Amino acid sequence: MCADCATNPRRFRRESRRGCLTRPSLGRVPRRPRLLQPGIYHLTSHGSDERYLFLDDHDRSDFLGLLARICERFELALLSYVLMGNHYHGLLRIPDARLSLALQRLHTEYSRRHNRRRGRSAHLFKAHAYTGQIDSDRQLVAACRYLARNPVRAGLVADPLDWPWGSARVHAGLEPPVIPLAEEDLRPAFGHGSNWRQRYREQVRVEAEPGELPAYPPPKRTRGASLRLAAG
Repeated sequence: MCADCATNPRRFRRESRRGCLTRPSLGRVPRRPRLLQPGIYHLTSHGSDERYLFLDDHDRSDFLGLLARICERFELALLSYVLMGNHYHGLLRIPDARLSLALQRLHTEYSRRHNRRRGRSAHLFKAHAYTGQIDSDRQLVAACRYLARNPVRAGLVADPLDWPWGSARVHAGLEPPVIPLAEEDLRPAFGHGSNWRQRYREQVRVEAEPGELPAYPPPKRTRGASLRLAAG
């Protein structure tokens, strides 16, 4: 609306018929961050346009180092994780809504380092990660299966405990952790006692049953070789 229309009602009515009144552009309206409650969450984030986040073992090691530092800085407890090609998954316990800021720092820093190594400047991560709250031990066990079996669904390994870039081998007692893990949150879900790692090994070798998990976004389908690393 022009200044004259704002102060002259007759001009307002006349000019409205001529098209003087145009809706101003709002530009890009930022999305409000989700207000997450304290608890355990399943997190997954994909590359922008399904770009690969991890092209080699150096990328994976660099990301895990950054993830460990971000979790320590923001006081987040990392329970479990798996790194694929164009995405990653994690299970985290958070004390409040600070997860959004923590992910922003993690993705920004990793993108900067990744792009600098390869002479790129494009956005590496999709704008928004998926987060789903875990509400029960049953869902936590199912989520652990979901993470551990991602490489199996992608056709990378036949046994989920053979994939080196996840925490499944640690939980199964096959190797020490490379970054700190809050396994004390997993023990009650798999049963207290010294045999919980054996029960973990048994559980991750079978798929989660329908209805055990919260609603997950559908897996992205990509073409060619990238399909092998896009299990979901």
